[in-house]
Amino acid sequence: MGYTLELRAGSVERVAQELRRPTLTAAEVRARSGADTRHDDDVEEVLARWPELAGAAAAGIAEGGGDVDGLLATYLHVVVRHLTHWYGAVAHTSSGGEDFRARLLPGPAAVVLGGELVQHLVTRDVAGLRASTYPMVGWASNAELRGAAAVGLVVPEGDAQQREDASALWTLVDAVERAAAGGLDLVGVYA
Repeated sequence: MGYTLELRAGSVERVAQELRRPTLTAAEVRARSGADTRHDDDVEEVLARWPELAGAAAAGIAEGGGDVDGLLATYLHVVVRHLTHWYGAVAHTSSGGEDFRARLLPGPAAVVLGGELVQHLVTRDVAGLRASTYPMVGWASNAELRGAAAVGLVVPEGDAQQREDASALWTLVDAVERAAAGGLDLVGVYA
């Protein structure tokens, strides 16, 4: 088993609007995602309880937001995935998680993209809801992406560790530059 930081482009405001005033139905989400959800028991349960979870998310936002976990975090993840488009992903094995979170993201990725941007892509509230346990959701605005891209994003070459990190860093850089150029926000779903 492994984990993936999926990079998705779209409008965070559109996602926030959907969370505040739900319009999507489980049938719409299932029709778009097709069989992709059948292997994921949590997603299947979210789809089965869609109206309840949509109402709970909207009520939570109306009451000031806060941390979400379990099925509510999965609901947030599903809404994000439905309303955004895949732009790339960086994956690691279960045993590589500590290295990914404790070394790659705050180290080389932060050097290339900026520490705040990297942190925002991993966990940041959407409409007041914060999913800071798996699945985690974060995002960076188009303005933040343009600011990072304007500096000139360079992936270092050099020692063996830098070469090993280069593929993940290029994936992040590509997603940031493409979303910035396209006027889109970039959303990270880490699950």
